[in-house]
Amino acid sequence: MTTAVVCCALWTRADEGEWTVVIKGPPITVKNRSIPKSPIKEILAEGEIAAPVQDIQEACMRVERFRSFMPFLKDSHEISDHLEDGSVYVYTLIDLPVVGKRDYVVRTWLREAVAADGSGTFRNEWKAFPDHLPRRSGIARIEKNEGGWTVTPIGDGSKSSAVYRFTVDPGGWIPGFAANLGNEKGVADTYRAVEKEAQRLRDARLAKAADAGAPSVDAGVPTPH
Repeated sequence: MTTAVVCCALWTRADEGEWTVVIKGPPITVKNRSIPKSPIKEILAEGEIAAPVQDIQEACMRVERFRSFMPFLKDSHEISDHLEDGSVYVYTLIDLPVVGKRDYVVRTWLREAVAADGSGTFRNEWKAFPDHLPRRSGIARIEKNEGGWTVTPIGDGSKSSAVYRFTVDPGGWIPGFAANLGNEKGVADTYRAVEKEAQRLRDARLAKAADAGAPSVDAGVPTPH
């Protein structure tokens, strides 16, 4: 997903710069900051998603469904078994307007998962491993892609606060300023896509519970899945 979490080793840089607000919410506030010796900036977005954390977690971790709801994404699937630390390698193919086709290979970790009753925080992260899979002819391989989500419940849990943090360099002939602008503008589309998928999963989960004769619950008090 380049569609990016907080307090993980991935972003522990001694020379981190100051954040600059580039899009002021609501609904989403987007910030960026410079990365030493790179034209590509790190992006931090904060916003609200109208779905429970457990359904957002499922939306973000079911990589085989990304092609059905993520913008410009044509393929995404696991290419390894889960490793000892629970991580897994994932291949993704995107087809961007003007830019064209790009692919990338990331290793993704589920750092913190919701409890069996759906309560708690979801936190994941990923990092590119561009040479883990042979490159495809005619498709540019993205070398730099790291990020993650941190999602926590709001109020009764029917809505969630989502922090999305990432650095992506599309490579090729795309200049740094254009890549940064595209990364910033694409954040809102990513939030909307994740929200729509999470709401679909929530509705399916609640319908399944109702069909099974489970006690009626509000969307803010989700049943296990």
